Amino acid sequence: MTTGSKKRAVMLVGAGASLDFGAPSTAQLTDVIEQKVENDTTMRMYDAHATYKLIHNYLSKYLQNGANAVNFEHIFHCANELLLTFEPSPKTVNEYRPLLQPFIRRQIDIGEQSLHELVRHMAKFIFEHLSAVCDSPKADLNLVTAFLQRVQEEYITRIYTTNYDDFLLQAVPDLYVGFDPCPSPDAKPFDRRAFWEASDVDCVFHLHGSVHLAFGDSASLDADTDMGDLFWYDDRTAALVRSSYSGSGDRRMDGSQIIRTAVITGLDKLTRLQQRPLSHYYASMATDAMKADIIYVIGCGLGDLHLNTWLAEARRMEPTPPLVFVDWWPNSFLKETAYESSRKTADMVHTLHMRVNSYYGGDRYGSGWTLAKDRNCAIWDKGFLPFLNAPVELGHVLAELA
Repeated sequence: MTTGSKKRAVMLVGAGASLDFGAPSTAQLTDVIEQKVENDTTMRMYDAHATYKLIHNYLSKYLQNGANAVNFEHIFHCANELLLTFEPSPKTVNEYRPLLQPFIRRQIDIGEQSLHELVRHMAKFIFEHLSAVCDSPKADLNLVTAFLQRVQEEYITRIYTTNYDDFLLQAVPDLYVGFDPCPSPDAKPFDRRAFWEASDVDCVFHLHGSVHLAFGDSASLDADTDMGDLFWYDDRTAALVRSSYSGSGDRRMDGSQIIRTAVITGLDKLTRLQQRPLSHYYASMATDAMKADIIYVIGCGLGDLHLNTWLAEARRMEPTPPLVFVDWWPNSFLKETAYESSRKTADMVHTLHMRVNSYYGGDRYGSGWTLAKDRNCAIWDKGFLPFLNAPVELGHVLAELA
C-alpha cells in the first residue's frame, strides 16, 4: 500500500473496454482473420488456408458447442504447438529438440511451412485490422479522457491493457508508454533504466502488444538490441510495415520454439511475454498490483490466468484494496448469478475475493451498480460506455468503498 502523499490506482483493461469504440469482439475478429486467411495470396501459396480449415474442423468436432466454440486464439495456439510435432534434423542440439516430439503422432496431414506461415500471418492480420480500427473511434473518447483525468487527480494511475488498440492513448496522449515520450519518426528502442525510474508516473502499458509496437530494421539496432526486439513507433503506419518477423523463433525450455510476433495471442501468452519490453510490463504490473490502493478491472473476461495471479495476490493484501469491476451482463449482476455461475463469475468470487453474488448477497445502487455487503468491491453491469456516462454514480460508489 502507498505510504506517500498520493495513492496508487491500478487498472487492468480488457477487450470489453474497446468494443464501443470500434474494436472487434473475439467472434468478429475470428471472422476477419478467417476471411484474410482464405483470400491472402501467401496463405494459398503455402496451403495455409487449408491448414486453418483442418484445425478448425478438428476443434469443431472436439469442443462443446462445435464450430461456435472455436475462435482465432484456439487455432493460433494449435498451429504453433503442432510445429513441435515435426522431427528435428539429425544435427539439432538437444536444447532445440522438442522433448514431446517422439511421443506425439499427428492426426492431420499438414506441412511444417504451412503451419509456420499460418501463425506468422494470423498475427499480422490481427495487427492490420486493429491498426485500421484505431483510425476512426466509433464513440466519444472525451468520455475516457474525463474519467481518467478524474482518477489522475487523486491517484498515481497505472494502466495495464491487454488490448492492441491505442484508444486510451488517444484519450490521454501524455500517458507514459515505456518509451521516450519525445515525438520521433524513427523506431524507439526500449530503455530499461528509464522505464524503472518512471515507476510513479501515470502510464498505460500494453501487456500483449500494441499497434505501435513492432520489430526494428537494421538502422534501428545498436549494441543493446537485436532484430527480434520490439520497438515503439509513434506512427501506426510505420509500425504496421514492421509488424511481421521472418527470423528465428524464441526457444522454450522444452526444446520447442515459438514464432516471434508483434502481438501476443493464443493460449500461451506467459511464454510470449518473455520478450522486451513485455517482460518489463508484466513485472511492473506485479509490483504495482502489490502497492495498489484501489484496483479497476474494466472489460476483462478474466481468461488470462497469468494476470489473474497478481490480481489475486493484491486482493489478499492487508488492508485489501477495494476493487471496481466494470463489465456487461444482460441483466443485473445478481440476477445473472442467481442460478448459474460462469467461469468468469466464479473467478471473481474465488480468485479476486469479491464476496458478492446470490450466495453472499449485494446491494443494488443507481442504474447499474452492485455493492458487496462488506463494501470491499463494486460491480457495474451495463458496459463501459454507460459507465463513463455515469460519473456521479461512480463518485457515490467510491465514497461507499472508501
